[in-house]
Amino acid sequence: MFVTLIGKDQFSKDKRIDKFLAETLGDRISDPMAKQVLYATDTNIASISDVIIEACDSVSIFSPEQVIVVRKAEALKTDDMKALAKWLPHAASGKLLFDFETLLASSELYKALAKVGKVEKFDVPKQYEMADWISAVVPTHFNKAIEPAASQYLAEALGNDTKLVSEEVEKILLYAPDCKKITLDLVKTMVVSQRDIPTYEIEGFFGMQNAKAYVQKLNELLNSGVDAIRISNTLYNYALSLLNYGSLTAKGVSPEEAAKKIGKNYYMFVKKGQAAECCRRWRKPLLVRVLRRLADLNYEIKSGKCPTRMSQELALAALVVR
Repeated sequence: MFVTLIGKDQFSKDKRIDKFLAETLGDRISDPMAKQVLYATDTNIASISDVIIEACDSVSIFSPEQVIVVRKAEALKTDDMKALAKWLPHAASGKLLFDFETLLASSELYKALAKVGKVEKFDVPKQYEMADWISAVVPTHFNKAIEPAASQYLAEALGNDTKLVSEEVEKILLYAPDCKKITLDLVKTMVVSQRDIPTYEIEGFFGMQNAKAYVQKLNELLNSGVDAIRISNTLYNYALSLLNYGSLTAKGVSPEEAAKKIGKNYYMFVKKGQAAECCRRWRKPLLVRVLRRLADLNYEIKSGKCPTRMSQELALAALVVR
């Protein structure tokens, strides 16, 4: 039985590995001698391929077959990959699982693994899908209800690292095991943002052309050490999203579908972010001009033509204050 997992959704891969071990080991699952978990990053192992091949090929009549799990398999040495690709098509037997983050479908090892067993893909949810992913996983895996606002906070604070999110939920439940529901207040007391997202806060003020609030937030970000280039990049990407959203809805595409096409969360970008109103206030010709100015400003800052903190703040403020 050969199984290959490929992807960065480590939470789901861990669940799949648990299932694999339960299926292959049965009553022997608690026997430490029944399985080997190898890490391709382990520098103490001279050749991972030698260990795998020996364990799978030398089954004793006096002992049952060992189950092998190879973690961090993307770190396999080139020689090990070649040896495994050569051995797999002729392997007599084996209960072997590989856990890759990435593996090219054009590689010889991928082709060999696909020929002898299952190759399963585990892609992480996109960032705008994370809140929905959390809302689905917490009740099914942790048997707890969770407020939508709490799911959104976790998604914004932790990003789309599924294993990190699951570990943070476990920490919350260790702290409050008797809670009937994971609330926004509860997650705020336990989870600190691990994503660098301060520039996100300026988008709403920019989109609504709220000059006073925009200038205050701009000053706050620059005072806290946020680089002007990062702010200009954030505004450029946001303005481009508004332009694309406005163009799609003008052609009759529904707001939900338009948000999906540009990779935005419908609730955050359209409902909470008032994308339609922002597009109305900016209008397409003005958005195009702002995008050109942001591109020029980015170049000016990088090339030293806008070198001082004051000149950068004034240039960014001028986008809305005019």
